[in-house]
Amino acid sequence: MADIRPSGATRDAQYGFSKIFVHDLEGMAGFYEEVFGLVRFDRHQDVMLGRRIDEITFQATCPGGSSLTLIKYLDSTAPTVGESVQGFITTDIDALARRAEAAGGMLAEPIRRVESHRLSCAFVLDPEGHVNEVVQLDAG
Repeated sequence: MADIRPSGATRDAQYGFSKIFVHDLEGMAGFYEEVFGLVRFDRHQDVMLGRRIDEITFQATCPGGSSLTLIKYLDSTAPTVGESVQGFITTDIDALARRAEAAGGMLAEPIRRVESHRLSCAFVLDPEGHVNEVVQLDAG
């Protein structure tokens, strides 16, 4: 899929990754693999801010794109939901919504049209309630 979004920065810094705090690390990794087709490339355990963590990182979906990491505090029983929104672009928003529902996620509201941006948009909640904004850009 051709990337029509502009890119650039005014400083020597590049946005490179996002992390979502989850409770069921393996279950949530399966959801993102099934629904969005993400591919794992790293599993890492460490200490962050004095707390032990376990995380799974997925490859970027386009050259130079950012990666997504699912991270779990090992001393936590549940993450805080709503702390971030992950954005995905698709060529078939209806099929993606069906995959999300089949994998235990849900649409937070019906798919809607945003004429001013020439796209369709949906908010897909993963099984733990994290928000994923999905857009389908108009062709051409």
